[in-house]
Amino acid sequence: MNDDTRAFIAAVLEAIGIPSPATYGDREAFQRLLEDRVLDTVVALTGALDEPPAADWGLGWHTDYLRKRLATKPPTTYRHYNAVGGA
Repeated sequence: MNDDTRAFIAAVLEAIGIPSPATYGDREAFQRLLEDRVLDTVVALTGALDEPPAADWGLGWHTDYLRKRLATKPPTTYRHYNAVGGA
């Protein structure tokens, strides 16, 4: 696996691997955030797959796009399971 592919997969994992909500009350904010991050991930994945092999953008462009979108949606809108004494 090359570096660009590894970085793109890591960005996808970062997008969907957010911490679990601490309580049932935190679940709504968690779900909303996860849905937003999944939509950004779908856009990045679709773009990467639809791009012609000889395109100038490359996988690195899609990785940067996804990471910039994720930076605007950090998992700070709810309490995390580990933050309240969970395993």
